Amino acid sequence: MSTLRRIRPVLELEAASSEQLRARILAILFFVSGTMFLVLSATVPALYEGIFAGAYVRLWLAILLYAVAAYEFVLQLVIGIRIRRSKPVPSGLRFLNAVVEITVPSLGIIILSQSVHPLFALVSPFAALYFIFIMLSVLRLEFRLSVFTGAVAAAEYLLLAACLISAHGVEAGNPLFAAFGFYTARAVMLLVAGIAAGMIGRVLRTKVTNLIKTIEDWNQVIGLFGQQVSEPVAAELLREDGTGAGVVRDVTVMFVDIRDFTPLAESKTAEEVVAFLNTLFERLIAIVTAHGGVINQFLGDGFMTTFGAPVENDRHPHEAVLTAKEIEKAVRIMVEEGKIPPIRIGVGIHSGPAVTGNIGSAERKQYSITGSTVILASRIEQLNKRFSTSILISEETRRRIGAEEPVESVGAVELKGRSRPTEIFRVS
Repeated sequence: MSTLRRIRPVLELEAASSEQLRARILAILFFVSGTMFLVLSATVPALYEGIFAGAYVRLWLAILLYAVAAYEFVLQLVIGIRIRRSKPVPSGLRFLNAVVEITVPSLGIIILSQSVHPLFALVSPFAALYFIFIMLSVLRLEFRLSVFTGAVAAAEYLLLAACLISAHGVEAGNPLFAAFGFYTARAVMLLVAGIAAGMIGRVLRTKVTNLIKTIEDWNQVIGLFGQQVSEPVAAELLREDGTGAGVVRDVTVMFVDIRDFTPLAESKTAEEVVAFLNTLFERLIAIVTAHGGVINQFLGDGFMTTFGAPVENDRHPHEAVLTAKEIEKAVRIMVEEGKIPPIRIGVGIHSGPAVTGNIGSAERKQYSITGSTVILASRIEQLNKRFSTSILISEETRRRIGAEEPVESVGAVELKGRSRPTEIFRVS
């Protein structure tokens, strides 16, 4: 499916939302106009009696204003219902609505012509309503609709001008008002305004389309990366700060390894190995995520997890130890239930500073955690074989978690990269 076809439903709903806003604006505009008309005519009746010949003209004008307000109010409610049902406004109804709305100024001119000189009604405030409807047609985000609105306005205005000039032109007094060319020029302005509104609407539609496409692409990439790495890492990979500089953060790194994985893999088919790993990792990943950990990479028969980056967490040492204990328990239960073959795991945990950041080229980058903290965590995990343990933590992690978790020292160990022996603790 092409990108345009994929985002078209979303774009149509956005256009419907914009049209709902336009209808709401018109409802408020005509309600306020009708109210002001009634209030002013009641406040200064002598002025309005001098303008309008008969109360019925004022009544019909007020009815027209309130009727349009009610129509637009109902229209925005109907559009809102369709949006909630994820249904765009049909194109035919949008064009029909454009005809109904653009006829409102024409009706106002006809009503007003019963009170003032008919040709003067052609230059009254009702004639300016054509431009308001054309201007707000931009919110339809449809070039054809705006041009259509301008064309209908021009046609109705010219038709009214021709009829009124034919019937009352000699009574105008001022030759300008009896000249058809004067009204033709105004009609051309209405058509040009419709074209201009359509071009603006097209530009806005293009910008909305590009924005939706960008959001869709972002979500797709996040989803794709989320299958390979955790979502926080995916977001960090896609964040563009332009610096490319790494950041030193205080983190806790945990390595998880499946003991004796090679003999197990050799005794099973490739499909069975993949099914086993998927079953196991699905449960372990859920545990890691629940404690705010981020899996940086899978290592075939294990994985590396970081707590405290890129998602900051002041309790990252505690969460890492709790995660390790839950992982050990989950593996034991899965073995007892027969969901996976009998296996043992080894976990190594160390806390300290590490360099975090996107490493690679402009074409391909990887969010990485590097430094001695990572190396020491890996080497501590390997000590499980020597001490026949499942979870080992460093002296630094032990100091940070305090007495929250019961631990037992297995002694000081020489670790490559450290100038002095490091005391290692077994988590019960």
